[in-house]
This record gives sequence, structure tokens and C-alpha cells, in this order.
Amino acid sequence: MNEVASTMPTDPRPLPSSPRPRVWQDTAAESLLGGAVSVIALTGINPLVLATNQWLATVAPGIDPVVTMLLLVIALTTVLVLGGIRLKTEARRVTSQAVIFSRTETRATSSARAEA
Repeated sequence: MNEVASTMPTDPRPLPSSPRPRVWQDTAAESLLGGAVSVIALTGINPLVLATNQWLATVAPGIDPVVTMLLLVIALTTVLVLGGIRLKTEARRVTSQAVIFSRTETRATSSARAEA
């Protein structure tokens, strides 16, 4: 049993050679995700929830303000999280393209030297 455990790697995924460089999309995505967490956290503040429910009752008197607030929180959180995911995906795509481009330039330079 110990022989098998010692020969198996602890993590089958290879580690990246260097961390991915940060771009503005990373910061924007983390801000959106932080905003989503804040929206959820604000629902735990009773005076704020009460004031929001009273305001919603005056804005839409025919609809239950608790249901309206629940739908608004769900919609706002969904938009913020999906926006954050989209930006993180875009950041990963942009940085992977930058790495590919830099490697291509290096190869072109080295092949030009080999031909000369």
C-alpha cells in the first residue's frame, strides 16, 4: 500500500510555470463579485431591509414588497456574478493570447537567426 501511495503524484495537474499576469478585467471582475457579496450582505441589515420594503410598497402598491425585494436581489446578484465570470473568462483569454503571441515572436526571431 505504501509503495502505491509513494509512486502516485499528489496532484495530477501540472503547475503553471508562472502566475498569469493580471489585466484590468481581473480587477473589474473581482469588483463585480465583491458587489454581489455586498448585495447579499446588505439583506442581513434589518433597518435597511425595512426601509427598502417600505419604499417598494410605495413604488408598487399592488405587489408584495418582500417578493419584489427578493426578485431584485436575485436579479442584481445574478447580473453581477455573471458579469464577473464573463470578465474573468475574458481576462484569461486575453492573457493566454498574449503568452501565445510572445512565444510566436520568440520563435520567429530564433528561426530568423538560424537562417542567417
